[in-house]
Amino acid sequence: MYGETLNKSVGIVARLDRTDALSLALDISKRFKLAGFEVFFEQKLAEQTSMLAFAKKLEDMHVDLIVTIGGDGTILRTCLRIPKPEPPILAIDMGARGFLAEVPPERAFEAIDHYLKGLYRIESYSKIASYVGDLRLPDALNEVFITSRQLAKIMHLRIWKDDMEVADCRADGIIIASQVGSTAYSFSSGGPILDPDINAFVLTPVCPVSFLRPIVFPSSSSIIIELLKPKSAAIVIDGDYQMNISNGENKIVVKESEHKSRFVRFETDFYRRLKERLLFSREEG
Repeated sequence: MYGETLNKSVGIVARLDRTDALSLALDISKRFKLAGFEVFFEQKLAEQTSMLAFAKKLEDMHVDLIVTIGGDGTILRTCLRIPKPEPPILAIDMGARGFLAEVPPERAFEAIDHYLKGLYRIESYSKIASYVGDLRLPDALNEVFITSRQLAKIMHLRIWKDDMEVADCRADGIIIASQVGSTAYSFSSGGPILDPDINAFVLTPVCPVSFLRPIVFPSSSSIIIELLKPKSAAIVIDGDYQMNISNGENKIVVKESEHKSRFVRFETDFYRRLKERLLFSREEG
């Protein structure tokens, strides 16, 4: 079922270290303005493109669509901060790998025209909510990473599913990844890739000393990571948000969030994207 373009406001987010990304952001803004959209620029992008009159913080980006120009890092940074429920994202790939981004820069305006005509689909991804005591941390689209606050310090952790003890683990850290996050840090640490139709968590130990392989838990689970030694840790969410915890709070609770991230898609072939960008090298000749 195709979407209908009834939206009239758009926010633009772009990486700031490439002039071609800044230039494309300005050109895209003109295209949406011609279509009658109100256009906003993320604060730092507005500063670098002299568009301060249209600046808006990500936390205040109450729009109908967000266009990101960059790689997965740009997307994750955006999804961490935009208001809930999240507006859909049209992601233009200007990153090193850009697994989450579907549209190459040379097809950006073609994609926008398809969006304006309603020729797109919305793909939703589950997110991870994590808690330290009564404090809820920002939702993760990819993963929650728990590691030592001291470099090269082995952690002793206990893993629980709901009220059931699963295993003790000695490792550099633990990754709890979502379905979409299974293709990211968890995958590079030896975890499995989840098919898009499987809604689950992947728990992947990082450099384990004890014999513990990645475990797939149903998304209905509540996963608890108990810090045994040391009773302190750093929690990193989607490689961007970081929080340190120490004596007093020694448990991190992870469960499925009620919120989702949504992406504008023009193709729905997950395995094609996987083959082209991540899993297999291309044949030559």
